[in-house]
Parts: sequence; structure tokens; C-alpha cells
Amino acid sequence: MSKENINFQILNQILQSREERAQKQIDILYKYPHSLISFTLNTPGSIKDNQLYRKIHNEGFDLIQRLITISKLEIMYKEYINKPTGAEGYVSVDTEAELLKSIMVSLEKDHPLGRIFDIDVFDKDHNQMSRTDLGLETRTCLLCNKDARICMREKNHTYEELIARIEEVSKDYFKIK
Repeated sequence: MSKENINFQILNQILQSREERAQKQIDILYKYPHSLISFTLNTPGSIKDNQLYRKIHNEGFDLIQRLITISKLEIMYKEYINKPTGAEGYVSVDTEAELLKSIMVSLEKDHPLGRIFDIDVFDKDHNQMSRTDLGLETRTCLLCNKDARICMREKNHTYEELIARIEEVSKDYFKIK
């Protein structure tokens, strides 16, 4: 099989996984009409699942649950799924989406692995909360601290540079943990 066919298959798997994730969110929100966290990782390139990424995701999922508990909020439902397209975590929380998003933004911003975390928060009607909804700045690039969306759009960094930085940050973190 040619490299182009393999890349096309991987891209299709990633797109299919996104569609399945959106449907999973709807299903959870239907059963548990509260705020919902949908947790994945920001990992560039076609490899979305490996031992390091699972370790990072497990750590993030544990941190999310601890922060919710410390904040004295109630977890109504949680689920963790390992997939070839990357691990996914879901947590339904009985609180306002704005509060939950602000807690999750602090994790993304302040934790050493936080820039690798992709923590989406939805209200009970499946409206996604953004940082700008809270009056906060957008996420910064893992490498240069510019707006991450601009760096992605302009392709300011290679996948190899980004993956190397993810590996560096995570290996440093797990050494000291």
C-alpha cells in the first residue's frame, strides 16, 4: 500500500473518530443533562495513540477528576476510551458550563502538561464554551507563544518540532512526578 493511501486511511479514521466523538457527546448530554467535558490531546500528525500519549491522557483525566472534586462539584458520569485515533475522556458535571470551563482553562494554562491537553466544555444544550466566552485570551502555541490557531494556519512549525516539544515537556514532567 502506498504512503498516500496509508495517510488517506489515517485521515479518514481521524475524521470518523471526530464524528463519533460528537455523537458520543450528544448521547451523554441526553442521558446526563449537565455540563460535559470532552477530553483529548493536542497531538499533531497522524500518530494519535502511543504509550506516551496514553500516559499523558491518563494523567490529564485524573487531574480533571481531582480538580472537579477539589472544587466540590459532583461528577454525574465519566467514561474513558482508548482508540487508535487517541484516547478520549468524558465527564458529566453538575455545574454551570462557564464555571467548569474556567476551572479547565486553569488546568490547561497552569499545569506543565496543560498545553498538550484539549479539554472541551459543553453546556447541557451541547453549546461549546470557548475561552473568549469567558473573556480570556486564546491558546498559545506550544513552541512560540503566539496564538496557536495562527501558527497552525500559517504552518509556522513542523510536526516534528511540535512532537519533539510534546515529548520533551512530558518526559520532563513524568521524571519529576
